[in-house]
Amino acid sequence: MKPNLSQTFRTLLALPTYRRLLISTALWQQALAMWTLTAGWLLLELTDSAFMVAMLTFWRRAAQLSFGFFAGPIGDRLGRRKTILLVQWLNLAAYTTSMILFWLGWLEAWHLLAAMFVVGVSWTVDMPARTALTPDLVGKAKTADAMLLENFMQGLLGGLGPFVAGWLLAIYGPLAGFGLLVLMTLGHLALLIDFSRQAIPQQFVVTQGSVWQSVHQGIGYIRGHRLLLGVTLVSAVLNILIFPSMSLLPVFARDVLARGPAALGLLSAGYSIGGFVGLYLLHRIRQRVSHNQLFILGALCECCTLTIFAMSPFYPLSWFMLFCTGIGHSGFHTMRNVILLTESSDEMRGRAMSTVVLTQGAGLPGELQTGLLAENFGAPLTVSMQAGMAALLTGVVGAMIPALRQTRNE
Repeated sequence: MKPNLSQTFRTLLALPTYRRLLISTALWQQALAMWTLTAGWLLLELTDSAFMVAMLTFWRRAAQLSFGFFAGPIGDRLGRRKTILLVQWLNLAAYTTSMILFWLGWLEAWHLLAAMFVVGVSWTVDMPARTALTPDLVGKAKTADAMLLENFMQGLLGGLGPFVAGWLLAIYGPLAGFGLLVLMTLGHLALLIDFSRQAIPQQFVVTQGSVWQSVHQGIGYIRGHRLLLGVTLVSAVLNILIFPSMSLLPVFARDVLARGPAALGLLSAGYSIGGFVGLYLLHRIRQRVSHNQLFILGALCECCTLTIFAMSPFYPLSWFMLFCTGIGHSGFHTMRNVILLTESSDEMRGRAMSTVVLTQGAGLPGELQTGLLAENFGAPLTVSMQAGMAALLTGVVGAMIPALRQTRNE
């Protein structure tokens, strides 16, 4: 008999090392969501430009594209826990510097863009190491359950960070948001120092040779594995056409829906709540629908509902469409990680996860395109066009790669 959701999660949470990693991930994701919203709103206030708001995500993607090739090998050679700890110091430096510059009245738009590049470098190196560590802690057989729990936690708490950031902006201003980010990151570092001292089995294989050789091996491995190649292509489509559109949420909140920062926080929270609900639905149906099908259906749902969001002039409908977009994203995001972790070999696990940051880096021209189109034709037309094109291309990839339509989990 299949265990229910609470039993599955209790089994995982009984593992002390995995529990520490899960708390670390929750803190990291909350801080990133708060930083993105705070910096985006402040940049819009400083420049009054949708293009500049899109540039915030552009520089994060520039970091992903610049360092994505090396993220997996770095984690394999330094050790995944040490890598996670080291890059969090970069986040602390970015948040603290932004806070001090704002407090002194010296903060300019380029400072926020530079800080986002630093945060992007941190995320690029951290994410593959953090995710590839999960099977070492729980075992490969429980990897899908662990990904569900991680994303369930993100959905449960995901709306909290944006809501708190929007509330602090509205009531106390950006300085309070920056201060909270610094305190959260200091607490996160204390947790990671404790986590780095725990004994865990090192089940991955550290490859020999140069970093460039490791990169070349990883690219060849993905190209030769049709399912992993299909996942990578769909991820690239969404990163070029869908995710850049999400950086325009401040523009939709202020200029389309005529709302303030608190309402912007609620929009972001609706997306996160949808992701939370989507994870529950995933647990209910994943024994009847394959991981591959859930991945492709989630991607299509995200594209289609974002198209409707872009055309909506009504705040309640916009919130509901973002809620549905979050449901689709939960299927895409969760099953992408499950497929990459379970279908790749132990040696290639970290480099397979590096494709996530590489496809996000591939969205770099999408940020420029989105910003320029929104500046000249408006955010609604830009987002609706791009989301519709993403749905079409996702369907094409699904039709061309039969493994994405596989009906059973093997």
